[in-house]
Amino acid sequence: MAQHWTHQGGGWLPPRAPRQGVIPLRPLAAREILGGALTALGRYGARLLGALLLGQLGGLLLITAVAGAATLASLTRTAGSRAFVYVLVPAAALFLLFSWALAGALAAALLRPAVLGRPVAARELLRAALPRTPAVLGARLLALLAATGPGAAGFAAGLPPTALLPLAPVALWLSVLFALAPTAAGYEGLGPVAALRRSARLVRGAWWRTLAVTAPAGALALGASYALQQSFGAFGLLLAPALLLTFPQLAVGLLYADRRLRREQLAGPFTAQPLITGSA
Repeated sequence: MAQHWTHQGGGWLPPRAPRQGVIPLRPLAAREILGGALTALGRYGARLLGALLLGQLGGLLLITAVAGAATLASLTRTAGSRAFVYVLVPAAALFLLFSWALAGALAAALLRPAVLGRPVAARELLRAALPRTPAVLGARLLALLAATGPGAAGFAAGLPPTALLPLAPVALWLSVLFALAPTAAGYEGLGPVAALRRSARLVRGAWWRTLAVTAPAGALALGASYALQQSFGAFGLLLAPALLLTFPQLAVGLLYADRRLRREQLAGPFTAQPLITGSA
């Protein structure tokens, strides 16, 4: 077979081999998933951060405009402090929810390029993630409600904290059971309820293994975010929230891929799927 050569830097060199993905397309150990998430952050972190900041900027402008208009209207009838409480605080909460969901949708959009080692631009990630952001948010909120709803209801009813302690293991079990729901909503194009069912099916039989990935990923992100804030000041304050939002979800996305590799022999279909699939 004839060999093909490329001219680079004044010398003749063989063509570069295709770049490997952040994980091999085979069942993985927990440490390989966490290592793959770190590799994905190293390779795609700048583009992921750029897409997140672009999306946040657009959401911030929209929410600020709505909040500003509502504040001006409320100032004609109420005191400024009440306007702040009733308008600006909900606007800030909406922005945080949007950022939380967008980070999950971006991680799902990055999943296929990262696993296959393919380049992707920030605008491509954002374009793929934005349509799935509402479904990702819905899946996150439903999972949170399922895990914390009973305890919150008991607390609101006046039960003492000690009486609610038996609910803590149930909340932990449900939070792990539904940990893959945001990725399923983003990657497979599922609705929130279907995403929770999908997560429960994938996690079944691997609950402890899921916890062994998600808990260290959250702890690593928290520790690294604190170190960034302490080391880089204002710049660290910008990077720390983005790291907290994205790194755990990158690990969850690779765990989702691992579960599908184990249960559904995903490797073949995975290479043929688009960046974000349609409803499954």
